[in-house]
Amino acid sequence: MLVACAQEVAQRYDDCRTILHPDLGRIDVDAQVLFTENRAQTLVVLTTRPGTESHSKLELLSVLGQQQLTP
Repeated sequence: MLVACAQEVAQRYDDCRTILHPDLGRIDVDAQVLFTENRAQTLVVLTTRPGTESHSKLELLSVLGQQQLTP
């Protein structure tokens, strides 16, 4: 069930961040951060650029889930 929110997004900024995964290593992501006007709520969206090694690693993680890569 979706609930409509009366607050509008007041600010937004983009940033590049790096996630260090214990098995896959460095994953570079683009972060989009959205704030409500009073900053009571924040939405962070992390994406990778298609065709990059980071994108492939993130796709692999979506398939593996919680499984361990090493015995």
